[in-house]
Amino acid sequence: MKKDAEVYKYLRHNIKMNMINGLAWAIGFNMVNPFIGIYAIKLGANDFQVSLLNSLPALMVVIGVIPVTYLINKLKEVHKFSYIVLYIARTFYFLLALAPLFSKQLQPWIVVILVGIMNLPSMTVGMCWQSFMSELIPPEYRSKVFADRNFWTTIVATITVLVTGWLLDKIVFPINYQVIFTVAFIFGLIESYYFSRFHVVKRDLDEAKSGSFYEAFRNMFESKKFIYFNVTSFIYYFAWMMAWPIFTIYKVNFLHANNAWMSIFTIVSSIGSILAFYKWADLSNKRGNGFAVALSALLLGFIPLMWATAKNLYVGAIFDFLGGIAVGGYNMLLLNWLLELLPPTSEKMSYIAVFTLITQISAFIAPMFGMWLYTQMGYVAFMILTGIARIVVSILYFLVANYEDEIKEIEAKQGGKV
Repeated sequence: MKKDAEVYKYLRHNIKMNMINGLAWAIGFNMVNPFIGIYAIKLGANDFQVSLLNSLPALMVVIGVIPVTYLINKLKEVHKFSYIVLYIARTFYFLLALAPLFSKQLQPWIVVILVGIMNLPSMTVGMCWQSFMSELIPPEYRSKVFADRNFWTTIVATITVLVTGWLLDKIVFPINYQVIFTVAFIFGLIESYYFSRFHVVKRDLDEAKSGSFYEAFRNMFESKKFIYFNVTSFIYYFAWMMAWPIFTIYKVNFLHANNAWMSIFTIVSSIGSILAFYKWADLSNKRGNGFAVALSALLLGFIPLMWATAKNLYVGAIFDFLGGIAVGGYNMLLLNWLLELLPPTSEKMSYIAVFTLITQISAFIAPMFGMWLYTQMGYVAFMILTGIARIVVSILYFLVANYEDEIKEIEAKQGGKV
């Protein structure tokens, strides 16, 4: 009884730290990320450099995920390592503020390079966080815990983006971005501090030495469902992310969105997510994470088709609101589904690394390919093709979600024997 009370105490503590850490992350991240594209464009970035803002971070993950996983698997104090790395990652917010101090030719390249490099420590911490959540939050609590975190962080993010967009248009450029990014750095430090407050049980040395990335990669071929999940995610990420830089370019260069409008787009998307988080959580509890991910992916496929018809900022804001409903479900539930598929072994980090590697390879190639395809096809045709591709691939998610159910039916018919 005493042991159960202690476990519950640590669970409550970790949920609390996860929430505060998430709120600080939401403030810092949303003072920077929604405005990076327009910041780079104002500093003189061309279309290729804007596409690199999406591709280069993924490339850094592709390069770093295997050595980072190998290092993490050898560490005993993974938690300490991860929050130190998080402090380093958030320092990049401040470094971004220094870009206008360099020559005009170097400014956009400095932003692109910093955004790319920043993603390596951020990815490292993200992998550790996913692994911690699979250990610290029991499966029966995850939907509620993640829905709560996403609900409140999205509300805070919405307010942050609104205030940030307003301030950026009120303060002279580039001082506006320098002030905002410096404040984001301060909240990044707060985020890192509360990340360090997680109660994580230290691994035994023997456990830390086990769990080779290559062994895990070989072993996971025994799980067909995990393979199908990764292959489908790779294809969907490609269809999803190849349109990202095009959205930014179209909003800024053709619809003439300023900082306030860019914040409005983020806000309405966030509102859509807020309204849908608990509905997605309820759906995942009733129908399973796989079905809910597939449905959110299907809905997300209709967004480019809508944007193909957008002729003004107001209509675009409505489409981003609808997109927020789908994106909120996809981002939250894909993590739930991944954690559900992880084996109860020390190889969890390696399985997460494989998923990260596969999706980030897609994320690296897709924006540059999308930019090239956009220049060849034109905006409307490109958006229609992107939407159709997403819808088709979402069907694969439905098939993967049903794969386990088919096995269960066979087991039931054969008395639990396959």
